[in-house]
Amino acid sequence: GIHVTNNLNDGYMGSGKRLKYAIKKYGIENFTKEILKYFDSKEEAFEYESEIVNENLVKDLYVYRSDVFFNQRLDNEYSNKSIRLGIVNKGGQGERIYSTKGIAITLSAYGGGVFSKTGGYFINGKTRKLHPRECARIMGYPDEYKLSDNKNQAYQQLGNSVVVDVLQYIAIEIGKALFSEPNIKTA
Repeated sequence: GIHVTNNLNDGYMGSGKRLKYAIKKYGIENFTKEILKYFDSKEEAFEYESEIVNENLVKDLYVYRSDVFFNQRLDNEYSNKSIRLGIVNKGGQGERIYSTKGIAITLSAYGGGVFSKTGGYFINGKTRKLHPRECARIMGYPDEYKLSDNKNQAYQQLGNSVVVDVLQYIAIEIGKALFSEPNIKTA
């Protein structure tokens, strides 16, 4: 993780429920802190983090099943719509496979199926569900936004969320419609 400080001896050991629980249970004296690198800006730190938080982070999100079926659509064009490439099982809501070249499907707080809550995506030749950080990015959250350490809780929070930029745009358009000349009535 990333920590911003002017005092390297500020006692910060990291964040997260599991770490805090372990420190409480085993005592802080049984833990050591390792600083991997120093940065001049948060942007540099996030760039470095994206290099080390890589394929290992999502390896448990891949789905390998015998009942995966792809349609004959090539995954070579971008679209302003979602692009369904295939299905798993019977192809229910949490069993559909999409391209990353189309728009993301709606996240679900309570969805079921092998790709529950995020849908399945064909990424680097493999099918997997999205990581909570990827879902947060889709929803417009900045990378420094703190997500729950519990993946299911993070998926649920993001599935219940709304994209603020989209709501803001809708509100602006409603305001324009309400206050345009033809709609204004005077007594």
